[in-house]
Order: sequence, then structure tokens, then C-alpha cells
Amino acid sequence: MRHLRSTAAFGAILAAASLFIGGAVQAQLTPNFDVITPSGSNFTFNYNLDVAGAARISNGDYFTLYDVNGYVAGSAFAPAADWSITEQPTGITPIGVTPPSDSAGVMNITYTYTGATVNGPSSMFDGADAFGFDSTTNGTHNGFFSYQNHKNNPGKPDDNSRQFGGGSVVLPSAVPETSSLMLLVPGLVPFGLMLRRRVRK
Repeated sequence: MRHLRSTAAFGAILAAASLFIGGAVQAQLTPNFDVITPSGSNFTFNYNLDVAGAARISNGDYFTLYDVNGYVAGSAFAPAADWSITEQPTGITPIGVTPPSDSAGVMNITYTYTGATVNGPSSMFDGADAFGFDSTTNGTHNGFFSYQNHKNNPGKPDDNSRQFGGGSVVLPSAVPETSSLMLLVPGLVPFGLMLRRRVRK
């Protein structure tokens, strides 16, 4: 009987812990990948932005997409005049968030809100061509984003205090550099000669 009680108690603790962890990692601002469309010789990656019910987005809040492979300089766009866009090799990252990868050789894009406060839940920043950029590749992988916003907690002491976090998001995959492709040439030459001999026979 004592064993059953301790097992039940342990199960309750695990359940409570999982609820706490689940709530802790729930993103309040989430850029959601939408679609890739051809753009000349490049590809446009489109995203929507979800603002959770417990969040508000205020002037100065932002989200950053890290290591945007193949990024075409100056191609990033946002849904309205109420956003500014920063392109730089590292950051911009909220205090307390550590990206799993932030290569100094690959551009990051930060979208910073400059408009009037919007309370969540909101789909104000959703729709065709909401956020995005052009890339030289249409391959994808799971990248990382971070965000900073404010709480939407009316009547509570922490109402409008800052929140921050991060998560995974679909981003362009890496493209082999020209120098890497050149390494393949010595191996391809003998292969090509072998095929040529077979054709002659």
C-alpha cells in the first residue's frame, strides 16, 4: 500500500513538472514557416507571426532568425511600415537565450516592431507575404529563432513585463561553397573517364 502511495505521489510530481515545463517552453511570439515561392533565380521564404494569448507585442519587441543560409542581402520584408529590419552576422539575442548555433559567417535577420501595442491572441501579422526574405536555395532545415515581447496579464503585478525565449523554425539549408565543390573535381574526373571507356566498348 505504501508503495502504491509513493508511486502515485511520484506520478503526480512528474505530471506537475511536465505541465510546468510545457508552459515554460511555450513560445509567446512564433514565426511560422508558410511557403517557398520562386523569385527569379532565387526563392522567397514566407512566414506568419503568431502572438499568443498571454502576450502583447509593443514598440521595441522583436524576433530573430539565425543563420539564414543563402540570404540575398536587402531582400527581407515585413507586413507593414511598423517594422524595422536588421541584417547582421550575429545576434540580436535576448538576455538569457543562447542559440544552439549562430555562425558569424551566416547572416541573421531581426524584425523589430515599431508600432502601437497589439494584445494577443492576434493574427494581425499573418497572411500572404507577411514576413520573409529571398535565399539562393530552396532546401530547408530546422533552424532557430529567438524573441522578446511583453506579457498580456491584465490586473496582475507582472502585466506588461518582458518575456523572451526561442524555438525551432524552418530555414534555408546550407549551400556548398565553391571551394567545397572544387574538392569533388579530382574524384569526378576518373569517374568520367571510366564512363567514357564503357561507352566506347
